[in-house]
Amino acid sequence: MSKRLKALALAGSLAMVAGTAIPAAAQTDITLWTTEEAGPLEFVEGLAAAYEEANPGVSITTIFHAPESMVNDVLTAAIGGQAPDLLWTQADHVGPLAAAGQIAPLDDLVDTSVYVPAAIDVTTVDGQVWGVPNSFGNALMLYYNKDVIPEPPANTDELVELAVANTDAASDKYGLVYDQTQSFWLTPWLGGFGASVFDEAGDPALGSEAMVDTLTFLRDLKWTHGVMPVDANYDTANALFLSGDAPMIINGDWELGNYAGTFGDALGIAPIPEVVGGGWPAPFLSGKYLMVPSATAENEEKAAVVADLIAFINDTDNQLAMVEALARIPGNAEAIEDPVVADDPLIAGTAAAASNGTQQPINLEMNCAWDAMTNGLVTLYSSADAAPADVAAGMQSALEDAVAPGGACGPE
Repeated sequence: MSKRLKALALAGSLAMVAGTAIPAAAQTDITLWTTEEAGPLEFVEGLAAAYEEANPGVSITTIFHAPESMVNDVLTAAIGGQAPDLLWTQADHVGPLAAAGQIAPLDDLVDTSVYVPAAIDVTTVDGQVWGVPNSFGNALMLYYNKDVIPEPPANTDELVELAVANTDAASDKYGLVYDQTQSFWLTPWLGGFGASVFDEAGDPALGSEAMVDTLTFLRDLKWTHGVMPVDANYDTANALFLSGDAPMIINGDWELGNYAGTFGDALGIAPIPEVVGGGWPAPFLSGKYLMVPSATAENEEKAAVVADLIAFINDTDNQLAMVEALARIPGNAEAIEDPVVADDPLIAGTAAAASNGTQQPINLEMNCAWDAMTNGLVTLYSSADAAPADVAAGMQSALEDAVAPGGACGPE
């Protein structure tokens, strides 16, 4: 009897329930490249094994590729006619792979309607879907210690009020902490204040008035309200929260297990608070997405098998198995409404925070935008005298230089 994966524990044990095999006219070999490793890689391999058992005519070879090398590995393999048949990789790989013509749009290959709209939006470009989510998130959100703050702040005024009330700098206690050294922690606020990295024409927009407003708010958190430590990189902020010396931290869903293990039922999760007079902060979303190389899409028989494999991987049962095994937010819309997700306050809180998220710009110049924003933030957080308008102008100038002909991200 054919089998379908029901759950896979990180220890590697499998439990199956009945599924439906697809007809296989001949042996079909599928090569799956993935950026998953360790426990998550075991989960991928378990899914592959379950699909093979349900479909004896299909053989799946799963190969790990490091996230930082995956794009170049795909491009190199394609040159030699050795591209993989399916990719399980980072959402932000859509931009360079689609621009290089190495992945195919999926609208006519898979049923995109079964996915969470916010997750599908992450890999939608010019109205076409280039990747479907196995899991999504990677979003920044507000973690809080419920023993100190029973209810999360609903807006930025409440955030500041609670942070001030819980700050005693002389005792190294601060109301709010996060990494002050990386611009990833700037980007959620862009949505709240109406700012953006690039404008609709794709040109740098870091010098806008909305960006100045964003930087003014962040400057005031540190230098006017004094609720943040003078120096705080990722490790410092994390240590303050874990030790109880900071009741609130803005951090990503990758720390969920760590924080839950430390705080137990005292851990709270909420979206980053709404900007008073503005909107909800919109953290950049990422996650693990399935993408189909162009060569696969052009092979009718193989494309049919890969499409069915994608449907299998992301069906409701297997998505819920992923939640239980890996504590990730499922991309399947039915799974995200299931009690396995909805009745777990931590997973549900993470999903709620991610629902405010937005697509990271896929512009090929984004690497230079990160650098420009990070350098600006270092200036903003290094001195109480740093003027937000000057910082925004400096970021804009740096990015314009970088994307100009001959610049680090510009045409040669």
